[in-house]
Amino acid sequence: MRFSFVHAADLHLDTPFRGVATHGPLLERFQQSTFQALARIVDVCLRERVTFLLLAGDLFDVKDRSVRARLALRTELARLDRAGIQTFIVHGNHDPLSGDTGTLGLPASVKVFGPRWEDVEVRREGRRLCHVQGVSYPDVEVRENLSARFRRTGEHFSVGLLHANLGGDAGHANYAPCTAADLAAGGLDYWALGHVHTRAEHLLPGGGVAVYPGNPQGRHVHETGERGCVVVDVEDGIARRRFVPVDRVRWHRLDVPLSGVTSLDMLQAVASEVVESRCAQDFDGHAVRLTLAGRGPLHRELARPGARTQLEADLRERLARAHPPVLLESLRDGSRPEVDLEAVRAGGGFLGTLLEEAEALSHDDAALASLWDDEDLTTLGQRLKRLGVDALEAPRPELVAQAGQRGVEQLHEETS
Repeated sequence: MRFSFVHAADLHLDTPFRGVATHGPLLERFQQSTFQALARIVDVCLRERVTFLLLAGDLFDVKDRSVRARLALRTELARLDRAGIQTFIVHGNHDPLSGDTGTLGLPASVKVFGPRWEDVEVRREGRRLCHVQGVSYPDVEVRENLSARFRRTGEHFSVGLLHANLGGDAGHANYAPCTAADLAAGGLDYWALGHVHTRAEHLLPGGGVAVYPGNPQGRHVHETGERGCVVVDVEDGIARRRFVPVDRVRWHRLDVPLSGVTSLDMLQAVASEVVESRCAQDFDGHAVRLTLAGRGPLHRELARPGARTQLEADLRERLARAHPPVLLESLRDGSRPEVDLEAVRAGGGFLGTLLEEAEALSHDDAALASLWDDEDLTTLGQRLKRLGVDALEAPRPELVAQAGQRGVEQLHEETS
């Protein structure tokens, strides 16, 4: 039998968007974006005429969910209820069951899984379509491998709905940790996962698949690109998946090339062109982090005290007046001085020797290993780890070569 469903996760309704100014034309657009993403997910369900919607945890941004967020969720799920579309929900670490006040009901077509594993049959016109299994977080921190509770209960297509960290993703708290082998052991056909905000699919031993749809609305500069939900079409036990973007405010990290840019006027124009080329018109807004990149004559100007900050303030004001408006999250200076490294190498002397020695060291495995064994470097690495900063565990030849280039550049700047 053929049927379809939509899988979404990590709505984070009413997220505060702390990186956005508390006033101005962009604030309201950002504040509404998570609600609009939910509405667009429901639009997808109605347009595709799916049988049900799966929401895999973190529907709300905080345990004490706002009244506005709860009302918005009920309004949108009521649209599905009127269309005869079921909804299945599990709660995660941001919105555990302990945060539910119980003062706002949901439509009868909505199934919220509790703290114990449950298996629910989905039927259409009296015929069994599939099984949906799920379990919610009772409170914020769940360290148990919840996937071990899941098991196939029949021959029909089986879905596992779970908020979990598959494979120990370092970018997210290790809640409900599991492995691909753990999921495969459950014998389910489709694992509808939440928690990791980056879209991903994991093919499992035995033929199942585990899917992270990612969050439907980017919330900061580390959540760039299109965001949305997954439409799953099931026929003869095979799940075919389609990603559908639903975000209305999109985040970007863009480089502004400095090659050939000889004035601040040109720099402003180039930056505006870069943003305009990547920020589509059919959005409510955009947010960007710009990095000035490459070698150019403006490097020295940008290195002056306060120069980058003043340029950033001017660009922020200009971009906020664009259509649609663009938030400048930050302007980073990755510019480099105009130094002809080949000429430095050919010229010899101290700078040429420094460059050659660094490049030679980067190709000497024994020397690199000795460098990484330096007691001071080891101590620094240990201190960084205690502060939660990732430290290099092994030699990186390219970093040694880059250090030589940066040293030449700095010395060249000081002597020119």
